[in-house]
Amino acid sequence: MKKLTFPSKFLLGGAASASQYEGAFDADDKGLSIADFKFYDPNLDRKKINIDAIEFFEDSFAEVLQNTGDKIFAYRWGIDFYNRYEEDIKHFKAVGMNCFRTSIAWSRIMPEEGVINQKVITHYKKIFQVCKDNGIELVLTLSHYDYPLWLTQKYNGFLNPTAIDKFLEYAKVVFTEFKSYCTYWLGFNEINVTSHSAYTGAGGVLPRGDRKNQQMHYQAIHHQFVAQAKVVKLAHEIDPNLKMGSMMAAVQSYPATCNPQDVLENQNYLHINNDFYFEMVCHGEYPQYMLNWFKEKDINLKITSTDLEILKANPVDYLSFSYYTSSIMGKELAEKGSGNIFFGGKNPYLKASEWDWQIDPIGLRVVMNNLYDRYQKPLMIVENGIGVDEKWDDKNNQLNDEYRIDYLKEHLKNLLLAIEDGVECLGYTTWTAIDLISASTKEMSKRYGLIYVDLDDYGQGTGARKIKESGKWFKTIADSNGEKLWD
Repeated sequence: MKKLTFPSKFLLGGAASASQYEGAFDADDKGLSIADFKFYDPNLDRKKINIDAIEFFEDSFAEVLQNTGDKIFAYRWGIDFYNRYEEDIKHFKAVGMNCFRTSIAWSRIMPEEGVINQKVITHYKKIFQVCKDNGIELVLTLSHYDYPLWLTQKYNGFLNPTAIDKFLEYAKVVFTEFKSYCTYWLGFNEINVTSHSAYTGAGGVLPRGDRKNQQMHYQAIHHQFVAQAKVVKLAHEIDPNLKMGSMMAAVQSYPATCNPQDVLENQNYLHINNDFYFEMVCHGEYPQYMLNWFKEKDINLKITSTDLEILKANPVDYLSFSYYTSSIMGKELAEKGSGNIFFGGKNPYLKASEWDWQIDPIGLRVVMNNLYDRYQKPLMIVENGIGVDEKWDDKNNQLNDEYRIDYLKEHLKNLLLAIEDGVECLGYTTWTAIDLISASTKEMSKRYGLIYVDLDDYGQGTGARKIKESGKWFKTIADSNGEKLWD
């Protein structure tokens, strides 16, 4: 087979998010974020992660605010990247990264409503300069599941349209201060998660079990779409060279059988959970299938003509997404729907991780071709990786994560095959560059990184950083411009 290689100026690196790795939750006058109240449950069944793992409702949120003494708030300590960034960025360079996708903590920039924290801005500039000095290009996300607590308590997050203006105030500060450090920007991380979690996805808190909750989820999503469109406009006004994207959790599924009923059910599932979101940020119009579904579910959104004009006039410059897994969908599976974030059945042709996420590298090629065929916008894969409970081998002084090498190799090969198909792809950042706190389970044990961090689920350990075998392998892929993938 022809040894395909990455195109010119291809961005190859790793990803992380502020709340999961920065730690230092109260340093430099940082305000609290909603992520600071998520806690690790040692008794959690890893294979049964339902919506309660990422969601707070009015009752549970009130309880955690009042009684924090017995909780394990792992996000608060993270891996202390905020203080150890120079060491970590040197490790990023050592594993061959020329790109780093991360997020800015809104609650650091604006610890209180209307308050701009210059101390934090100065600190972020130091971090970004070290990236630049090491030849690492940044991709910066404005909001990655860590809305300021004040936004939730005062406005109920993006359930309230006022959050749009607050987001624009924050974005204006960030673009103005950091435009010289970053070209590629993202608005919200995985907007489609808001359809299942108002708290994580939109910073809102709803009553448990209220039949109106579904309508509120989609109202928040509408507000996020408007905010995303406005931030595209703002970025281009501040600096026409800035490229503004949007990011989704790519949902890939196949019909459970070739029964036309299953094919139709799978199409509907993809429309509602995946296609709708890309459609809105690219074309800015509510597709008919979504309007029909809203009517069926008795969902009546408040949408103004001005909203529609803004959405239509400000499409994103490029599309980005996370891709981890795929599933199957059919009539019976749809009727059994669960509380899982994106429910679907198991594909008998695929292997699964220990967290029961099925591994489907070819699915990445399918997703890339579908998106590019439909929207003709450059793509960037900003999360892709495998979480494994793994330990450093002290005897041999290594962590031999061949399973991660296999996972990344097959996905990167399919990315290159998609490019050969004709897809324009700007870059790829694996999740993650370095071990950090898992978003779904709040544990450190679920490790994704190319770089090992010696901390456990309780924040205990030396904090030492060590390059895994996958990190050494990643360097060979970067140095060969992808050619070594085919050896």
